[in-house]
Amino acid sequence: MVEATSRKEKAKQRPLALNTVEMLRVASSSLGMGPQHAMQTAERLYTQGYISYPRTETTHYPENFDLKGPLRQQANHPAWADTVKRLLAEGINRPRKGHDAGDHPPITPMRSATEAELGSEAWRLYEYITRHFIATVSYDCKYLQSSISFRIGPEHFCCTGKTVISPGFTEIMPWQSVPLEESLPTCQRGDTFAVSEVKMLEKQTSPPDYLTEAELITLMEKHGIGVCTRPPPAWGPGLRVPSPGLGPGRQCFQSCPVTLPYPAPSD
Repeated sequence: MVEATSRKEKAKQRPLALNTVEMLRVASSSLGMGPQHAMQTAERLYTQGYISYPRTETTHYPENFDLKGPLRQQANHPAWADTVKRLLAEGINRPRKGHDAGDHPPITPMRSATEAELGSEAWRLYEYITRHFIATVSYDCKYLQSSISFRIGPEHFCCTGKTVISPGFTEIMPWQSVPLEESLPTCQRGDTFAVSEVKMLEKQTSPPDYLTEAELITLMEKHGIGVCTRPPPAWGPGLRVPSPGLGPGRQCFQSCPVTLPYPAPSD
């Protein structure tokens, strides 16, 4: 018997503007690029005029920053022209208020480029930077979450389902899409349904995997360790193999100590 139902509209926020640490974290977790290599690639893109200065702790655009300028540069790109043109026509969304470290603006694409121009590796990083920027000026993803609480004999259960109302920024960052759950039937409190099948499964938990390189970068930022916004020679050895060493999936081997040959900046 159904005991309670609820339907609530929710939103998944668009990302904050991109800083160095987040770029390196994504490069490691999703692009298969180590921090030093990703930074060197980003610096080449910067010197060639494709992106803004790639070493920054800031995730907040200044109030007078021209957001439409970089967006217009992408209006004819075959990969995301439709999304960009719609944003320019309907009006962009002001990026979320992030952290202003007082150094440099967030990492931003400065002109359009294709994989043929950049090569496959540099293109992957450029594509992520561009998609992230477009997402910051897009709208939040909105979805409807439904839940049903019901009872079978003396036992109480609850099931949930999600339906996307408006994809928002996940249109340009599909890997961030809200995971869709099974749609639930429309019902009301007091409704009854016949039980068609009952299953009992036995499972066991597994020990956690080794820390990944991306998780290490996140923890270093959280605890104020590391120098990710300095030039590569100043921070690379602290994040490269063999210290701590990487396994499959860019996992860090716990048996090797992490060494930081350079202290974190005091400011």
